[in-house]
This record gives sequence, C-alpha cells and structure tokens, in this order.
Amino acid sequence: MTTSTPTPPPGVPRFVAMSTDGSRTVIADSPAHDAVTLALGAMAQTTATEGKEFTADLWGPVEGSPAEWRYDGRKVFGGTTNSVVTEEIAPALTARDQREFDQRMQTLSAALGRAGITAAAAEVASVARPLSAASTRQIAQWLDSARPQ
Repeated sequence: MTTSTPTPPPGVPRFVAMSTDGSRTVIADSPAHDAVTLALGAMAQTTATEGKEFTADLWGPVEGSPAEWRYDGRKVFGGTTNSVVTEEIAPALTARDQREFDQRMQTLSAALGRAGITAAAAEVASVARPLSAASTRQIAQWLDSARPQ
C-alpha cells in the first residue's frame, strides 16, 4: 500500500494546520510557527478535557524557499490526557484566566514579532503567565519603542 502526501492548503506558504476529516478546513494559520503551535495546544487542551482528540495535517514554508510548501506530517492532539507540550504552554486554567492568558500571549508575541525577536511559545508563556494585563501592555510598549526604525 502506498500513501501519498496530502495536497497543500490554498494560498501562499505559511504555517497551517488542516483538518483531516476530508473537509480540508484550515484550523490554524499564521506566518509564525509558534502561533500555530499555541493554537493547537489550546485546541488540544479543550478537546482533552472532553476526552476527545483531533488529527491535523501540518504545513509550512520550505526553509530557504518560502514560495514552496513543506509537509510536516499528520499529528494527533488531545485525547484523555494533555500532552507535555500543551501543559507547558497553557496549563489548566479557568475559562476567564485562559482568555486573559491568551490575550497576554498575543500581546507579547505581537510585540516581540514587531521588534524582530523570535521566541518559542513556551518561552513567551513563561513570561506571560505571571504578568498582569497592564504589565504586559507596558512591556509591549517598551519593545515597540526599542525596535529598529
């Protein structure tokens, strides 16, 4: 039996997670790999609390040739227990705390990106977790003022 590589998603190459249920629905999409990892971690945490799992085909641009697609394989997320990666990025929180944490992560990730700083999602999470929303905004303002013009 031979297997073939799935067809890449439409559009320009970027980091994408697609459903494998035949609908080819894009479930996470970003120019930044860590943003897709973070989104998949949050989805996995949600489905794991329900004892469910989902499978996604992962795609990204070819390193050194950003106009070409690279297939990163098919991965299963969720299940009856959270994965170590999911728990490291977004440990179990109340719904409100999760929303606030997600907002802090997005604010810091965007500010770091604008400043040209690359950081793994777990690194950003370790900084965002103890901060208040006001502290996160202050750090983002500092990063924006320090970025090269």
